[in-house]
Amino acid sequence: MKKIYLILSLFLYLTTSNAQTLTVTSDKNPAIVGEQIMLKFTVNAKAKEFKAPKFTGLRVLSGPNSSSSSSYSFVNGKSKSEITTTYSFYLSAIKEGTFIIPPASVIVNNKTITSEAVSIKVVKGNTQQQNNKKAKSDNLFITVNTSRKNMFIGEQTIVTYKLHTRLDLENTELSALPNLNGFWKKDLETSSRFKREVINGIPYNTAVIKKTVLTAQKSGKLVIDPIEVTCSIRITNKKNRRDPFANFFSSYNIKEEIISSKPLTINIKDLPESKSKGFLGAVGNMNISSKVNKKELKANDAITYTVKITGTGNIELIEPLKIDFPEDFEVYDPKTSDKIFEGGNKRSVKIFEYLLIPRYQGEYNIAAYNFVSFNPKTKKYITKKTSSHKISVLKSDNNEENYISYNQQKVTTNNNDINYIKTSTSLYQIHEKNKDLRLFYFLFSLPLLLILLIKIGFLLNKGNSISILERKHKLANKIASKRLKKANDFMKKENFEGFFEEIEKSLWGYFSDKFKVDIINLSKESIEKYFNKHNIDNNIKVRFIELINDCEFARYAPSSNKNQQMAKLLSEAKKIIINVESELK
Repeated sequence: MKKIYLILSLFLYLTTSNAQTLTVTSDKNPAIVGEQIMLKFTVNAKAKEFKAPKFTGLRVLSGPNSSSSSSYSFVNGKSKSEITTTYSFYLSAIKEGTFIIPPASVIVNNKTITSEAVSIKVVKGNTQQQNNKKAKSDNLFITVNTSRKNMFIGEQTIVTYKLHTRLDLENTELSALPNLNGFWKKDLETSSRFKREVINGIPYNTAVIKKTVLTAQKSGKLVIDPIEVTCSIRITNKKNRRDPFANFFSSYNIKEEIISSKPLTINIKDLPESKSKGFLGAVGNMNISSKVNKKELKANDAITYTVKITGTGNIELIEPLKIDFPEDFEVYDPKTSDKIFEGGNKRSVKIFEYLLIPRYQGEYNIAAYNFVSFNPKTKKYITKKTSSHKISVLKSDNNEENYISYNQQKVTTNNNDINYIKTSTSLYQIHEKNKDLRLFYFLFSLPLLLILLIKIGFLLNKGNSISILERKHKLANKIASKRLKKANDFMKKENFEGFFEEIEKSLWGYFSDKFKVDIINLSKESIEKYFNKHNIDNNIKVRFIELINDCEFARYAPSSNKNQQMAKLLSEAKKIIINVESELK
């Protein structure tokens, strides 16, 4: 009987240990009336179709705000990856009492799992607590401002976080950054200096702690989670009349306070259906122009064709244009340069320089390119054209390849290509002595000889497989090095912020080019979609997304060894691109 009970207990443990559970946590319980409460529902798996409970007696400020994180470990030759999905709510306690929050549900692996009911107790704070809380919120707080809260996909908004204080601060540090799923993010430079600002007749010391340009990548009501800042506040000690030396050496204490901003909701609208062909995601008020550095040259000489895009909008995200050049022109990848101001909210410029080499003499025409963009102000698609350019190619001096293009050769017909069928023939008998036995034996043994040669070739190719793998690795290494060249330059100059931004930009650019994903569809969800579609190893997919998240956080996270951090991140970024290239081959 004991053995049966032991077996049943072990079976129940094994079956329940792998089951997923939806856990609920609260950062304040009990909470004080008027306080902001953060409630999180967490499951250690990829989840969907979350159904929120009713929050009777509590005011919902924001939520559900979904986010996911991945972790990867490699121990003793075994790899392990975990995915955590979180749905967070920001609530406000509006009155005293004990409030029961019923279970929430979510679907994991086609199964519905539910959380447990949780109770939150809200109490009335005493007068001193309320006064202290009010004094803290009145004297130290963060405000969030955005240039626009309603916009189209591809349009941009500037989000500015300001710290206001009337307290004596020794140090401030960003402790938590908001999740920005659904946005392309570019951080702008800010000054950490405090300036005097009067709000409602009260003077404050104000500093811009973060300024970001967000480009919307999907529609819907997108929530920007609060930003958290850890503040070290100097509190002056009371003077000790009996010991004046103690007053000199310990005149104040340090108290740490964590403050956060309020969540921000931005409404993103879908773009109207485009009737114009060639729209690739350019949103804003833009112009385009083109020029060539010479209109007459000799065969095998180089010519530079330059395209210039100016204006406001998501210019930084525009990829090199696919222009139809004459077939007899050898075309190299364009050199890209830009000058972006406030993420494109002010007039910016992006330039593509194509190197062209005509191989044959003749008269050629580079046709005008139709550039389609969506103007959010007029809510219309606008098509603007580059100039067309006539190029005259003369005979080369070195007499190499001075022929008329193969595309220009004339086709001649031959009236004798089909002959009339013969109606008569002459036959004769072959005698035994005329037979050539050597030809018969050769043809008979030819299949066996071919099989033997194929076998030998297979064995030789087996020995050369290592060299083939080495060539593939060298090619992947070349692609990774080219992508990360600019980041390596930033590392040598110890430009920390530029380095992390360039690593992130290189990874997104590589993903966009390799999988032919338009800039308007770039997101962490699209990485999962295309990696799964091409059967990329899950561990590589998880680490690729983690590197992008590391770059986003590293620019603001304090670190005493950023040089080592940059070297490690550069090495991992290069390795992940090589791994993806190897998987695709």
